[in-house]
Amino acid sequence: MRRSGTIGRQPKGVLIGVASAILGTAALLAVSTYESPTSRVNRALAAAHAGDWSRARSIWKSINESSSASAFTHQGEARACLALGLAGQAEGLLHKAVGLDPADVESWRLLLQIMRVEGRTVEARDLGWQAYASVLQESHRIILLELTLSLLSVVPEATARHTLSRWVQADPGDVDAQVALIKRQSAEPLTGDPDRPSLVATLEAIVTSRPDHTQSREALIEALADIGEPNRGRKLLDQWPESTRDERYEKLRGRWDLEYDHHPERAAPLFQSALGKMPQDWRSWYRLARAYRAIGREADARAAAVQVERIRESLDPLALGRRLDDALNHLDDPSTPAEMIRLCRQASLHQLADAWQEELNRFQNPIESRGRE
Repeated sequence: MRRSGTIGRQPKGVLIGVASAILGTAALLAVSTYESPTSRVNRALAAAHAGDWSRARSIWKSINESSSASAFTHQGEARACLALGLAGQAEGLLHKAVGLDPADVESWRLLLQIMRVEGRTVEARDLGWQAYASVLQESHRIILLELTLSLLSVVPEATARHTLSRWVQADPGDVDAQVALIKRQSAEPLTGDPDRPSLVATLEAIVTSRPDHTQSREALIEALADIGEPNRGRKLLDQWPESTRDERYEKLRGRWDLEYDHHPERAAPLFQSALGKMPQDWRSWYRLARAYRAIGREADARAAAVQVERIRESLDPLALGRRLDDALNHLDDPSTPAEMIRLCRQASLHQLADAWQEELNRFQNPIESRGRE
């Protein structure tokens, strides 16, 4: 026969013993489920090495949501995101990484590569110089090469389209990748691409939702010029937020003043200002030459035309490709800075050429360079 109420009458010592056993079991479970930060990092690295990028990303993400987050772990998650096509998320993580460890060249390099694929030349230039000022001197050459690639070369069409399509498919909310893909589809339409009115409609939706997104506004205005809608383009120029009016605004406003509104005297100073920041833009040099000619400044027009020819020659895809390939394959060769100096001077990138000159000087005078460190 079952006896009721016996638990309530257990001796006090027995109850204490039961409680101690329960607490001991809980402590044992806590110890057995605890994993050190080093172990978690090793698991993430092993998953990445095995190509299991989803698992690697999940582990890195859990680390980065804890107090163990570091520049290294943010970079690890960014690499996993890139492998999965999540370039926009990778970019945010890499910015966190350089914020925590500005001297680490690898995070800067990956950021510059993302921007190069997306054709974000202005952002790449600004970020590149920030990186150059942040990394150790022995990493300067890596940053300078990435900066040179960003300012002078274009990712091959097939490679860029494939990469951008993958990024947009993996993350439809990645506006930078979406706009970069639309720009290529608009500039060089291929079979299967959306028609230009559809591309314009997509860009208009982006600009409406994100009026301060300069890349999309620039792309939309250029697309409107391509389809013969200058009045709509002018309206977008007038609405361009004052706080984001950089050289992209200046060159487009100059183009409208020159080609549609027939005010070359207003266009010339706008092109001059834009070229002071992006001197390798041969199209703006060409329009500046036309503006000078229209206002009777023939000598200046001839000088601008010479710039057009020199820069176009330096940007010839075959010759430029060989020169940059040699630099990539012989980064530690003393001849590389000398070749990059010639290339940058030819393209009017004098600040970049001066930085390469410092690299050459460091090779030629290593003792003096060490003394300045």
